[in-house]
Amino acid sequence: MRNAILIALSALVVGQSARAEDRPGAGPLRYTTSWVGNTFGGGPSWVQNAAESMQVLPDGTLVVGSFWDEGGREVGLYKNGEIAGQLPDTHMRAGFAVAANDRYFFYAHTCGLENQPEAKAGEAQREKPICYFGVSRYTRDGKHAPFPGGKTRFRNMVAFREAPDNHALIPRGVAATARALFVADTAFDRIQVIDAETMKILREFPAPRPGRLATDAGGNLWVICEGGKRVASYSADGRLRLEALPLPAGSAPSGLGFDHEGRLLVCDNGPQQQIHAFDIKQSPPRLVESLGEEGGMFAGPEPGKAGPWRFAGPTGAGCDAAGNLYVSCNVPRGGTVLRAFSPRRQLLWELLGLEFVDVADADPASDGRDVFTADDRYRFDPDAPPGKNWRWEAHTLDPHRYPHDLRLHFPGLQCGTSVRTLGGERFLCQRGMWQGVLGIYRIDGDLAVPATVLSSGPIKADDGWSPPGQPAAGRWFWRDADGDGRMAAGEYVPTTGPDGEYWASNVDSRGDIWQAGRESGIWRWRFRGLDSHHNPQYDPRPEHSPMPSPFTDLLRTEYIPETDTMYLSGQTKDRPISNGEWGTAGTVIVRYDDWSKSPKLRYRIDLPYVGEKRFIVSIAYAGDLAFAVDCKSAEVFVYNLRDGSAVGSMKPGPEVHGESGWVDFRDGIRAIRRRDGSYLVFVEEDYKGKSLVYRLEDPLGTAR
Repeated sequence: MRNAILIALSALVVGQSARAEDRPGAGPLRYTTSWVGNTFGGGPSWVQNAAESMQVLPDGTLVVGSFWDEGGREVGLYKNGEIAGQLPDTHMRAGFAVAANDRYFFYAHTCGLENQPEAKAGEAQREKPICYFGVSRYTRDGKHAPFPGGKTRFRNMVAFREAPDNHALIPRGVAATARALFVADTAFDRIQVIDAETMKILREFPAPRPGRLATDAGGNLWVICEGGKRVASYSADGRLRLEALPLPAGSAPSGLGFDHEGRLLVCDNGPQQQIHAFDIKQSPPRLVESLGEEGGMFAGPEPGKAGPWRFAGPTGAGCDAAGNLYVSCNVPRGGTVLRAFSPRRQLLWELLGLEFVDVADADPASDGRDVFTADDRYRFDPDAPPGKNWRWEAHTLDPHRYPHDLRLHFPGLQCGTSVRTLGGERFLCQRGMWQGVLGIYRIDGDLAVPATVLSSGPIKADDGWSPPGQPAAGRWFWRDADGDGRMAAGEYVPTTGPDGEYWASNVDSRGDIWQAGRESGIWRWRFRGLDSHHNPQYDPRPEHSPMPSPFTDLLRTEYIPETDTMYLSGQTKDRPISNGEWGTAGTVIVRYDDWSKSPKLRYRIDLPYVGEKRFIVSIAYAGDLAFAVDCKSAEVFVYNLRDGSAVGSMKPGPEVHGESGWVDFRDGIRAIRRRDGSYLVFVEEDYKGKSLVYRLEDPLGTAR
């Protein structure tokens, strides 16, 4: 019977296509643009993508280093809760550490040689291109500070080596006095000592895998050693003074600084998530106090809950001359949190830059007020002014309770979030920049706990981590059979599915999983309810439907079980993707009614497409509308799902300075219809580190 239905479907697709050409709508759409995830809306003001190192200047200026910032703020300057500037021309690869003395800023990083071909945004050149690895110098007013023999076109970099692109060769720490610059040449187990004025290498001394550095008032050097296992101290000439600081058991030192009393501050990214203050005037040094709630954001009784003294991923701490304390955090999976506290330990200000290559989605049951991204939850008020309508509530990823969480190891595979209610409970469904892995997470309080995974084969992270016990070959399901949120042998079940590259993968509102091969048809895994630990269960034997015509390349599926409607998108023989754009949603949407019984083609929408200039990368369906977002311009095209007609389009508004970066992944747009008939449309915006939110008044007048 199913084959007969599919034969009829193919005939209908060929013979009864009702086109809806891209055309202007009846009038301009009424909408406002807002955002979640960044304190500032863009233009000259945004908080950078990560905070991997920080130094506090006496006047309270923070120098914050990021491995990458899409907008080019790899070294950002912040003061009094505002943007104070950034170092220029840092967007030349990536770096890990910053430092400053009274005359200069220093940034440890890598960059390509000038005669190498330019890399595309975010791409690493790993073969023939050659890179410099070293430290660049800038004046305190934020200009290049060149010197004789300096590398790069700015002549302001001391380069230790030239080599193929390899992030392991980037120095992990720098510290500066008035006369000397200390550099952790991490991969080569040594500290380089450089004249801060001439930038000539003076000497070197051994240190095991040195990381973050700091110099005290006496000129002694403090070093995180062995990849974050201990903190040692050396004299300026390299003599070992202290083998290991007496850190609390289980500590993972991740940053160093000093308070206004000269106490050494050690950031602890272990289970305690605190800042440990040591009196180093004593011998041996003595732990005086630990700042912040023990366990940080992951402490009970509400693990994941945000709070001023609940740190997550601390990377830097220090005091200004007035005694104000500053703490930087790079939350698990990445994201900037900067906080300032008065000497009486009151929060003075907080800056957030939490989202990068992420899209938000709202829980429809909350009418758009409960919003999730890949690893954060926000409270959102659609009726409040843009920028003042969201509050960070929780970080849903706990690396200590759930170390096998794919969001930790494969952030690029877990960034497109959909909220689903299955069996009366709330879940997050996540895919990423590439397909192959679908993760489903159950909500437990403020945490999202790994529950079910569908993978197209064995997976391995760049750091070598793989899911424990995963099959050696073939597609598999994993389900958290014992409820501990960790992967283990015996929890995997083999399955089948599309081979090769595929882009269509989603979970419908009733829990069924749909995937489509580009030329091999559609697979459906039936949801079989929740197990005793509240994990979704699936029949591992999927249903398969052949490739429907007129598609020559099937790229997206979206099934609406409430109406038995299927929306498919891809390319067709008459509308091919002519310039080879990668990962697109295609050039055509086709709607089929009565999909599970006797599929009938309702209409076809020809999407905007101009080779290399305009192509749709992601599509969302909500209420009576479809929303298709262009990759390069981020313009959102809106269609009436009743007849496929074009309604209009939306672009980032003045509230966000009219800006957006490219929409970088196939799940970069989400939408819901609210109870008053309006729509919330969420779009990835990685250029200035946030998720855009459009509040669209109902253009069809169909408010319920």
